[in-house]
Amino acid sequence: MAQLDLPFTRARSERILLRKAVSVDLDAYVEMSADPEVRRYLGGPVSAQRLRARIEARGIASVTDDPGAFVIAEPSSGQLLGTLVLERRSAHRRGHVEPDADELEVSYLLRRRSWGQGLATEAVSLLLRTAAAHLPDQTVLAVTQSSNLLSLALAQRIGFAYAATFTEFDAEQWLGVGRLHTLGAVEQG
Repeated sequence: MAQLDLPFTRARSERILLRKAVSVDLDAYVEMSADPEVRRYLGGPVSAQRLRARIEARGIASVTDDPGAFVIAEPSSGQLLGTLVLERRSAHRRGHVEPDADELEVSYLLRRRSWGQGLATEAVSLLLRTAAAHLPDQTVLAVTQSSNLLSLALAQRIGFAYAATFTEFDAEQWLGVGRLHTLGAVEQG
């Protein structure tokens, strides 16, 4: 599997800043990851105490060590709104459309207080547009539980088209597909 190489660590729009994690993000990150509603379609909440201990041992920067991993932050305050990842979907996982199984996959997580404001749509679109300026055109996947209607709507707003459903983590998953340069061209606002 080819390693994702993104030559940027920040991107900004009017309402959001994509950046790497810093120490002040720890409390908000743990709160988000332990929230049962935020993780409803992701296998449920994780233990806040265990997560905090693991991150404190590794450092908060480990949350965004990968080149395509970012914190979604409010630009003026720097407050963590969520996280966003663009990475290669592992070939051993179900949910691919190409035989070589080397597609990009975008995923996000947003704090509950940031829901319903279009911030996830803006963040995903910003990341895809910025990545499209640096990467060749290629397939991008979006995977969410079929029962997660809000996430399905977001994927479709950005331009992902239905490709298939499959079972993973004991739940039906919706697989959406698009092309990086087409999805990246979608302006939000």
